[in-house]
Amino acid sequence: MKKHTIRKGKLRTNQGFSMLEVLISLVLLTSVLLGATAMQLTSLQNNRGAFYRSQASIIAADIADRIRVNSSYAASSMAAYSFNSVSSAIPANGNCITAEEGCTAASLAQQDLREWAENFSDVAGVGNDNSNYTALLPGGSGSVTASGAIYMVQVNWTELDWNITTDTNKALTTKSFTLDFSL
Repeated sequence: MKKHTIRKGKLRTNQGFSMLEVLISLVLLTSVLLGATAMQLTSLQNNRGAFYRSQASIIAADIADRIRVNSSYAASSMAAYSFNSVSSAIPANGNCITAEEGCTAASLAQQDLREWAENFSDVAGVGNDNSNYTALLPGGSGSVTASGAIYMVQVNWTELDWNITTDTNKALTTKSFTLDFSL
């Protein structure tokens, strides 16, 4: 009688990856990269928004400091520093820099508003003119109003933001920064 022997052999193991494993890895890698890109874009947008807010703060503080320097005239005439870059005409040149006799308080107020308006629109003779001009804030506007000894400076601009009604689409929204101060 013959005796059969069964040899215990090694099981063959597959070497390498299957096509399915490679495809799953590519899908996972792609989704991670898209997520990282989305985070980077959101970060850039938030940084741009923070930059605009800081510019608005600087612009508002600039005119507030100018009003405080000329506070005696500002206190005597509430309308001296009233200005709205959308509806008001750009003040005439106060000739404070070139006048030999110096600058009166009224001329200084006029010159301050003229230079401040340059933040929102191209004012001839102030800063860079024509093709070199760039507004500090996109769609920017500013206003100065007085009520008694309290002044309110408001700076507005537009930026892309989430549309709160649909919560998905981005839309241009108007943002604002307000600075209240007293003389």
